[in-house]
Amino acid sequence: MGRGPAAASETLVTVDLTVDPPPSTTASLPVLTPVTAVLVTRGTTPWLPPTVRALAVQTRRPVRVLVVDVGEQAEPWLADVVVDALVAGAAEAAARGEASGAAPDVRVVHAPAARTFGDAVRIALAADGASRTPWLWLLHDDSAPGPGALAALLRVVARAPSVAVAGAKQRTWSEPERLLEVGVRTSASGRRLTGVEPGELDQGQHDAVEDVLAVGTAGALVRRDVWDELGGPDPALGPFGDGLDLCRRAHLAGHRVVVVPDAVVRHAQAAYQGVRDGHDHGDPRRSYAARRRAQLHVRTAGVVGVAVPFVLLAAVVSGVLRALVRLATKEPGLARAELSATAGLLAHPGDLLRARRLDARTRTRPRRSLRPLRAGVRDVWRLWRDQRLTRAESRRVVVAPSEIELRELAALTARRRAGLGALLVGLVALVAVALGPLVGPVTRGARLVGEALAPATGSAGDLWDAATAAWVGADLGHAGPVDALLAVLAPAAVVTGGSASAAVAVLLLGGVVLAGWGAWAAAGAGTRSVAVRAWAALVWAGAPALLVALGQGRLGAVVAHAALPWAALGLARAVGVQRRDEVARVDVSQRPDEPDGDERAADPAGDPAGGATRAAAGRAAGAQDVPELEEPGVPDPAAQARPTGTVEAAAGTALALAFVVAGAPVLLAPVLLTLLVVAAVAPRRRLRVLLTAVPALVLLGPTVVAAAPSGVDGLRLLASAPLTAATVPAGRDAGTGLPAALERLLGAPGGAGGLVPAALPEAVVRFGVLATGAVVVALALAALLRGRPVARGVRTAWVVAALGLVTASAAAALPTALPAGLTSVPASGTGALLTGGAGDLGAGALVAGDVGPAVSLAAAGLLAAAVLGLDGARGRLHAAPFGWRQPLAGLVAAVAVLVPLAQTGLWAAAARSGGVTLPAAVDRAVVPAVARQDQEGRLAARVLALTAVPPAGMGTGMGTGTGTGTGTGTATGDDGGTGSAAPDATAGARSAAPDATAGAAAGTVVWRLLAGDGPRLVEGSAAVAARGLTGDPLGPTAVPVDAATAEVDAVAADLAAGAGGDVAAALAALAVADVLVPALDPAADPASDAAAAARAELVGLLDATAGLERVTDGVDGTLWRVQPAPAAGGSGADVVTAWARLVPAGTAAAALADAATPAEAVPAVPGAAVPTVTTRLEPSPDGEGRWLVLAERAGPGWRATLDGRELPVADVGWRQAFGLGTDGGTLVVVHDPPGRTAWTAALVGVGAVTLLLALPLRRRRAGRR
Repeated sequence: MGRGPAAASETLVTVDLTVDPPPSTTASLPVLTPVTAVLVTRGTTPWLPPTVRALAVQTRRPVRVLVVDVGEQAEPWLADVVVDALVAGAAEAAARGEASGAAPDVRVVHAPAARTFGDAVRIALAADGASRTPWLWLLHDDSAPGPGALAALLRVVARAPSVAVAGAKQRTWSEPERLLEVGVRTSASGRRLTGVEPGELDQGQHDAVEDVLAVGTAGALVRRDVWDELGGPDPALGPFGDGLDLCRRAHLAGHRVVVVPDAVVRHAQAAYQGVRDGHDHGDPRRSYAARRRAQLHVRTAGVVGVAVPFVLLAAVVSGVLRALVRLATKEPGLARAELSATAGLLAHPGDLLRARRLDARTRTRPRRSLRPLRAGVRDVWRLWRDQRLTRAESRRVVVAPSEIELRELAALTARRRAGLGALLVGLVALVAVALGPLVGPVTRGARLVGEALAPATGSAGDLWDAATAAWVGADLGHAGPVDALLAVLAPAAVVTGGSASAAVAVLLLGGVVLAGWGAWAAAGAGTRSVAVRAWAALVWAGAPALLVALGQGRLGAVVAHAALPWAALGLARAVGVQRRDEVARVDVSQRPDEPDGDERAADPAGDPAGGATRAAAGRAAGAQDVPELEEPGVPDPAAQARPTGTVEAAAGTALALAFVVAGAPVLLAPVLLTLLVVAAVAPRRRLRVLLTAVPALVLLGPTVVAAAPSGVDGLRLLASAPLTAATVPAGRDAGTGLPAALERLLGAPGGAGGLVPAALPEAVVRFGVLATGAVVVALALAALLRGRPVARGVRTAWVVAALGLVTASAAAALPTALPAGLTSVPASGTGALLTGGAGDLGAGALVAGDVGPAVSLAAAGLLAAAVLGLDGARGRLHAAPFGWRQPLAGLVAAVAVLVPLAQTGLWAAAARSGGVTLPAAVDRAVVPAVARQDQEGRLAARVLALTAVPPAGMGTGMGTGTGTGTGTGTATGDDGGTGSAAPDATAGARSAAPDATAGAAAGTVVWRLLAGDGPRLVEGSAAVAARGLTGDPLGPTAVPVDAATAEVDAVAADLAAGAGGDVAAALAALAVADVLVPALDPAADPASDAAAAARAELVGLLDATAGLERVTDGVDGTLWRVQPAPAAGGSGADVVTAWARLVPAGTAAAALADAATPAEAVPAVPGAAVPTVTTRLEPSPDGEGRWLVLAERAGPGWRATLDGRELPVADVGWRQAFGLGTDGGTLVVVHDPPGRTAWTAALVGVGAVTLLLALPLRRRRAGRR
């Protein structure tokens, strides 16, 4: 007692088995070999009494039984449990007339320090003071041996002295006729093969097996001297992989390992099933991490030394790949286990070194001697093929529907496909009628622009760079956050061939079709009626909120509207409440999915996972109940009795919600509240519902972080529309004369009044846009009268609608920005962007929050309630006797169908005739090619675009600018009504009032700084626009312009007034290499004569301006090059136009625009959002210090290094500058604010994981869902 590698306590138990009959002899065992049985348990477990009773009924009893308790606390009653079980077993044997020999010497050893099965055996043997026996019989508390197991083992080892380890045939605990394993082999990669099919019955088909690579420790007979020689299993292994390690090293030490098919052990595999920690239901996935790590450990410890680094590298690579596959097959827990197993292997190098030392100390044979016992590539392939065929046959025989069911399902599928096909054809035709004139130019490469849509340029990579830059590249640059919608557009552009403009065109022009398709799918979760689903799709595709957003070019609102139904569908399927096609089942049992074979790869007992669960109570009299264990080959007819939520549906919901909040950040709060409501009422999978918000929160993280500490200003940011220069003043309604709140309840946001042709009767024009909404609201109210089958869903839908309406009202009341300048587009749909002028919305006109998406959310809730209320209506009518209900239902159905058909048809007709505001297609460049060369060249120069607006009374005036360099304006089509317009929210559109003596030019001049071919979509930013207001939420004040905007204002005013001096230095300081006056399109402005006169005078003034040289005058406009001129006095450096310049240290901000200030251009690389610098600088030629000055606003995210050394920031006014000193070296300038890299990594990681989980790669079950 107290001896051995760890402290242990020992209790001697005396057992009197006087009921035994006289012992009998066995002819095949002439010498009774003494055996010590070592049974390891963790206290009193449900499996211990049956196992001890099995020892008592052995035809050949061990002379000594060591019961090792590895529990933390000693159980005084454990000895009594063992004695009672032995006595019960002896009585059972006596009742059957079986001779069991003398009573064994039983000792209970408490070994709380034992970490593994091998540790427990070593501690027990060290604590046992009795004489040694030549053989050890190893048993788990959950491995009950058959009556003749020990006798069979001893017969084999008596005949073959070279055998050091003899294992038993293992069967399942609750169904002893089913096999688990008859010996074990492994492949070269460590994959474990037992040669036994899941649920295979034991008919003696494997009894010819003898020499094997390894056997499980449960029921294994081990020679004591070999045990001492090897030191038992590797101390790092257990409960998995220890048997494989012990047998492998026994082979290499010159001994044999055999399996004895006559020795049978029932094995419950409690550790494999993961039920030792208090779980009442077996699940092999709980133990997978430990099994996988054991597999990797044995594999790495068993290879030659030079191969260890390669094996470890392969383990890391395979761990990542296997984790990705697990995610794709909707097993996130196993994906985590794959990574943790690999990490556990790498985190314990000492275990590997000790294992290799043990192997080297006892090895007498080369490792290649094990090859005949290993499984080859053909064996592994055959195993994979057999498992695949077995699963396929199981699905065909047990799971697949009967022929009658198949016919019914085929009929339902045909009707559903016909309905969906007709719907899509109708929606495509509707789009072709309404938007057909835009399709041709877009397919030829034209870009869409609209009242709230700037043109998209560049590739998917440019969109991604802009989305992750944390910098808005409008005018002179602004600190982020960047609108999250860019991050959503980047993958969409990948799908459309890498073109950003193509992605925008598909989303806008295909928005109606995508919305209708999504509504069809989402309605299928509430009803299986084809007619109701088609009606819901028609209503959603023709929703005024979508049509208004489409007409104005509000890309975010269109994306949110189209994504909302997919989010609703995924949410229903994530919690398992979706409707399914139901057919009469004809005596069909269903089997749940079986885990893949790799889930069993590292289990020393080899139980294949799969099948269903059933109680695994010990069948002998008096046995305790054990947790339910998964047993192979046992079908469970109730496994699919009801739909359950799926991981892929939850992941799909998460992706759809990310699209929703990216397109409409105003919906973030109501979406989160909706998830809380659904989680509260969901029957299951509540945590899964809440986790669907993670991708959306990560995507919108920078915006939320920026908004959180800003109070009311933060609310303005969240309520703003992304990537848009909205021109809708606060409080604008649909024009029906009804309260705005009632209009939103009926689905009509601001601006919806123009969806109906003006030629119709006044009542139709005013209220026609509300007709479909009125029908939906009436049906949603009627749904509240339905009973329990849909009551919870209907109430939840009404809660969602209420959240949408509250959000819409709050957004409409909250001013978010000053009106931004608009740039008109010819009503013909083609032409240049920078034509016409900007209108004056009047004093106090402010941009309201993003109301449309909130109205869409409310409409989604109401439509969901209506669909749930209509589900089963036809059956209820058929069941009721004919009366007033049937005619009334027919009338309601006719109205419900005809109203949305008429409304969408009228919109299509009005759009075709030009009576509805629509985007336009721009098919030519805005900036001439020669200027584009400067923008894309090594100097990353800009173009200053100036547009002359006629004085008041001759045309339109210019509104108020904002602190971010934005202006205001309107544009009208040639018909005098509403036309197509393209805004530029943050591209530098501002008014500059020239001196009064400048004649006709004394009107307003609108300026824009262009870094690309005109205004760009990536330059839009809700954050930048929202910074123009501050203060009271309902009565905010405008923020004064900053120094950067004021400097451009001054330069533009000088140019418009006819500057008397050289302007080259002032423009060069802003990195302006060219000045552009866009050409006029007379069709875009009814006051074209006045506009032409104002433009002509502006062109004349610029021709006479020193420092400008006209280089082109064409269809794109008139362009002047900023001509470098000698410094004052004819000496000094030339004026240098570049985004990055070197100037003498200490240069004042005002001196940067002085031609006398020497400067040197630094090459830069233009980017989607911000240029970067990577170049080689020479040391200062005169030994004087230098500053690097950027023509960009300063910000905390700018970083500059010289040969890896961080450069200090210099103060040069609003410009970003760094102190260089006199040294040369490699200069690198980037914008990389703190947290950007971490957020980008989180966005990519969460997005990739969510996308993998959303892929429908999991094996489909029979039947349509």
